Amino acid sequence: MRNIDKKQKHSRLRISFQTSVTEGIFAQIYGNLSAIGSSFIVKLMVILGASPMHYSLLSAIGQVSALWQPLGIAITHKLKERKSACIKITAIGRFLTIFLGLSLLFNNHLQGIWFVLILLFFSAGLQSLGANIWIAWISDLIPLSIRGRFFSRRNQILIGIGLIVSYIVSFHIDLFESAKGAFKLGYIKLLRAEKFFLPQNQPLFLAGVFVFASLIGLIGLFFLNRQPERPLRPVPEQRLRERYSAPFKDKNFRLLSVFGIWWMLAIGVGSPFWGPFMMKKLSMSLFEIQIYNTLSVFSSLLSYQFWGRFIDKNGNKTAMQICIALGGLNPMLWLFTSAGNYSILWLEALSSGFMWAGAGIITTNFILSVAEKGKEQVYSGIYGAITGLAMMFSTLACGIFYPSSLTIGKKILEPEQVIFGVGGIMRWLSFIPLFFVVEKRTVPLPQALVSLFQKKTNRSLKK
Repeated sequence: MRNIDKKQKHSRLRISFQTSVTEGIFAQIYGNLSAIGSSFIVKLMVILGASPMHYSLLSAIGQVSALWQPLGIAITHKLKERKSACIKITAIGRFLTIFLGLSLLFNNHLQGIWFVLILLFFSAGLQSLGANIWIAWISDLIPLSIRGRFFSRRNQILIGIGLIVSYIVSFHIDLFESAKGAFKLGYIKLLRAEKFFLPQNQPLFLAGVFVFASLIGLIGLFFLNRQPERPLRPVPEQRLRERYSAPFKDKNFRLLSVFGIWWMLAIGVGSPFWGPFMMKKLSMSLFEIQIYNTLSVFSSLLSYQFWGRFIDKNGNKTAMQICIALGGLNPMLWLFTSAGNYSILWLEALSSGFMWAGAGIITTNFILSVAEKGKEQVYSGIYGAITGLAMMFSTLACGIFYPSSLTIGKKILEPEQVIFGVGGIMRWLSFIPLFFVVEKRTVPLPQALVSLFQKKTNRSLKK
């Protein structure tokens, strides 16, 4: 009887994983092409002539959307199932981005920029709301003991496919630029599209990319609808206000929130300017930016399995300490770049990809490990809202207090590089609030590193 139950449980997990990966592929492609943080959104803003303050607002909107997450708790408060609400809300959010290209029709580009920002505010907010409902849904399906490996394997597949699509799209967008290499010219000639790939047609093609992305995102929701859902566990009748306040009565949640607020404040410093800095100050093409992204993703894909096992074995807190150390180093490498001299970014991309692979899993997994059973959604929603608000504050501050260039000896730092340096220091300082967070299942970092080193040494000796 036990063997039958184990087989059924394994079968349910396999179906959940396969379904999650399938719908996730569509969601990843959608996000890579038309979500906040996409290089294609940045390209649209560059075409529209956005200022540093506009980039700060764009980045801030990505975090303001997290404030929508607590609404997911209110919406699902008395629902008997979450699937329908999650899919409908996410569908509206993804559908809105189909209209991004309309921003190019405004005679006044400033109006076009505000159209993009407002559209993304509602789109990102609705999708953040849907994501909060999804977190509660998936946490009921996947046991805590294997969540690290589940999310790491899923992310490996999704990011790899999303990267391939982004590469193809960015290559074609670059074909519209006036400077073309022999390979690009040969490709255009092969397609017999010399009259199409002209600079004035680039905005139209970009608008088509957003339409394509939205349709792909909506198709993915048909597969999400196939994801099984466990019946909601009966919970004692509780007022909505009491549900919202419950996490704050948990001391460890408060400590985790202090860390999360500081970490997101630090991450927000410089976040609006990575893409614009590469395009405008380093004169990198979209294709070169995709090469950077490729190295970062390649590093992530190789490290997901490591992070999944490391987190499951040593805990989220220990893994986060490694991420903080690397997270502070990465922005510092940008201080040594200039137009035509940015080779060090290829190294930074590898380091950054490794770090964000771990941080991405930890962000999802940490709050679920701290949350009380049955309260994962409210913990996740409140945590996402307060940390998102923190990052929103720092991203806006970057635009408001945009600095001047800084001369250090013979080195002249661009305003963005000054901001990157401040952000790196702030990331390292987040070690302090993390120290006070308590995680039941954690191994001290020195012990974890010694164990990891010994394991690798033993493997080498066996070879």
